[in-house]
Amino acid sequence: MNPIKAMGTEIARTAPIARQKPDPAGASRRREKSQNSGKDTGARRPGKRRMATVLLVDDDINTLNALRELVGQEGYRVRTAGDGLDALKSALAEPPDVVISDCMMPHMDGLSLMREMRANSVLADVPLVLVSALVTPPPDADVVGFLRKPFAVSQLLDMLHRIAAP
Repeated sequence: MNPIKAMGTEIARTAPIARQKPDPAGASRRREKSQNSGKDTGARRPGKRRMATVLLVDDDINTLNALRELVGQEGYRVRTAGDGLDALKSALAEPPDVVISDCMMPHMDGLSLMREMRANSVLADVPLVLVSALVTPPPDADVVGFLRKPFAVSQLLDMLHRIAAP
């Protein structure tokens, strides 16, 4: 598998591919059941745990798309924002379980996003992970994690699993 490259960040992930023979009868039964239920197929089922929501924030669309795919494959519900200002608006509208943000972005950088979140009573306790090309996190960073670019996807996923299980 070729790694996905995005502006200095190399992201590589291998996943087993399960191949099954098509089951037309089973597929039609599932489709019929879904149509007859009258419910949105994305709705939570009674007794099932809610998926943790991750808000990914990066101004590099390639990095954002790659991370969205990888984090989504782990069972998380993923939302994205292209900068800190859009992330803040999204988080205020529907608070996520965790935010993973780049540091250097236009309009509002990751540190400004962190300060705004910590000053807001609704978002103050939402865990934030900063990702940056900086060698160390800034001294005033009130975050649960810091990853230096380029980082291994396994580092990000391990951190995410510790913070918010899917």
